[in-house]
Amino acid sequence: MRNKMSDSTDWGLLARFLIGPRYAAIGVPTAYLLGLGGTAYIFGASQVLMEKSQRTIDALRVSPLTVDQYLASKLVTLVAFAAIEGVIVQLIGFWGVSFNLLALGGGIIALGLMNTLVGLGQVAPHTSVLSFLVPGAALVGSVMQWPFLGALGIGPWWIYYVIPTNGPFVLMRGAFAPLAPWQWYYAVGMSLVTIAALALWTRRRLRPHLRLQQG
Repeated sequence: MRNKMSDSTDWGLLARFLIGPRYAAIGVPTAYLLGLGGTAYIFGASQVLMEKSQRTIDALRVSPLTVDQYLASKLVTLVAFAAIEGVIVQLIGFWGVSFNLLALGGGIIALGLMNTLVGLGQVAPHTSVLSFLVPGAALVGSVMQWPFLGALGIGPWWIYYVIPTNGPFVLMRGAFAPLAPWQWYYAVGMSLVTIAALALWTRRRLRPHLRLQQG
């Protein structure tokens, strides 16, 4: 926990130094997209790999724990960490900047859920960090984090609106700057649909590889 909070503090100081409160509408969502997304993705997958290597999964298979309960426990824990990290970054990096708490909090939670689900679903068949990270780093380090380029005016704006993580990103931008009504609908709709789809996909991926009780 101390390491997690230390990393969050570093993110907050870096965000304040490089971005500053004047550019919070772009800087805050970008800091969360690049920082929190990778954190939720890596931490969730790392936990599964550790449980496999330590044979914790073998013990869980003979317990009453179901796939749904296992997945829910990971989501609650990691999204809570993401939320705490978000609070620390906000307090240190952008204190004094007014914002819509509901929009920012919703964006952080949605982004944390998306990245955790992708990480858990992708890591399900893997048993080593290397085999997991090679495709994973390309996914999280590129496509899932591209939306911040749209906020900087790089490339056609509509391209980024087909990337699922742009939903939470736009929602977080709305916490600091006005959005058109259709952007609010898009941000909430894209986030909810993506989370629901990823939850189904991750559940199906975990079932055959973890072989826990059926939910």
